[in-house]
Amino acid sequence: MLARFGTSANGQDVPTPQRNTENAFANLLQTLPASDSAEETFFASQLSELDPNLNTLDSPVVELSAPPYTSFPADGFSTNSTNPSFASDDFDQSIGNQEQNNFSAFPDFDTGVLVFGDDVALKIGGFVKADFISDFDPINSVDSFDTGEIPVGVADHRNSRFHAKASRLSFDTRWMVQDQVVRAFVEADFFGGADGGNGSFRLRHAYGTMGYFTAGQTWTTFTHPSAVPQTLDFEGAVSNVNRRQGLVCLDLPLGDSGLSWAIALEDPQIDIEIPTGVTGEGRTESPDLITHLKLERDLGDFQAAFVIRELGFQRTGEPVVTDTAWGCNLTGSLGCTDATRVYSQITVGEGIGSYRGSPDVVATGATTAAILPMFGWMIGAKHAWNDQLTSNFTFSALTLDRIAGQAGTNLRETTYLAANLIHNPVDRVFIGIEYLYGTRENQNGEQADATRMQMSFGFYLP
Repeated sequence: MLARFGTSANGQDVPTPQRNTENAFANLLQTLPASDSAEETFFASQLSELDPNLNTLDSPVVELSAPPYTSFPADGFSTNSTNPSFASDDFDQSIGNQEQNNFSAFPDFDTGVLVFGDDVALKIGGFVKADFISDFDPINSVDSFDTGEIPVGVADHRNSRFHAKASRLSFDTRWMVQDQVVRAFVEADFFGGADGGNGSFRLRHAYGTMGYFTAGQTWTTFTHPSAVPQTLDFEGAVSNVNRRQGLVCLDLPLGDSGLSWAIALEDPQIDIEIPTGVTGEGRTESPDLITHLKLERDLGDFQAAFVIRELGFQRTGEPVVTDTAWGCNLTGSLGCTDATRVYSQITVGEGIGSYRGSPDVVATGATTAAILPMFGWMIGAKHAWNDQLTSNFTFSALTLDRIAGQAGTNLRETTYLAANLIHNPVDRVFIGIEYLYGTRENQNGEQADATRMQMSFGFYLP
């Protein structure tokens, strides 16, 4: 197997030392003592014939080859005499226009730490991200800015937090099956474990794609990752659907129009607030059914997604009770200029709160509960000031309906604002600072807010 570990900083191949065997035996022959014997004369003539043949042997040190490609082929696959290219339009068509400092994007597949085997290639990707956080108001979520965790009516206090839990490691493996690139992708970070701890290794993505079919764990079909503003904060806007879950998905292009249609069966995670006078547990007897229609153009892309799901609950010793929930997520990303891109989102539904960190069902009494309607929206923008400096801004709000009987301390509305400045002093390194502000209002009308400053340092694998 041949491994290629990138190139030098100026883009040139790093030379590999080789053992100099040229003229080795010729020099040796010159040092042999002169002899008139027939045996020594014959030995010297054999060494003279052997010497040029040795020059044709490969060096025992393998010379690392140059990158086998420098751009993505039009048909998504190309080969040459060195190594095949496994870049594919299906997976990498947006990489060429990928904006810098995009923390939602998958690593590209044409540079960096690549390992080649027989008709297969592996890309090792990821980054180290160190976050330095300073809170000026109380908030119970110290690793990320979850505005739903702003406490109401507590004494003022501040908080400092340093962690590297957002760091990632990924493995992207590709091979060919009948002139088609097949992909298996695995990515993990360290955001597992309790909030405020050192973190534990946690699965983000683990899926395979062949043609139009995808199976595994990745972004839900209900979301639109390219329409998410890039905050240094790990949580992100309160209305953005950022769930990754197990699924099987069929994603079909609709001709050459730029339209595509996807349909998926996905893991039915639910969040039910059980009434105090009831014992039982939530049931998920059928998968979530999700579909979306996406339009992709050079200037931007737009998506309309719809989910329908069954929420189940079983009291102890009784049959399962079910009801239907639904949701719609409209998202868009538009390049206004070469340097500016804007984002938008509207999410509405009933019983889909768990897709954004709130309950699907709330208790309305000692023995009763109700499906919770929600409405969320977001606007955002990204601007590149120059080749090394970018900014992001986003504001979003999430509102949950007032349902009679639910606890007054339940969440009614929350808002999230983030503005940052990110500097790239050298390739694959960034330094950023971000201002965060959020509010929380309870069902009983009580409110609180929180302010945070966050500085981040990032180092991407090539």
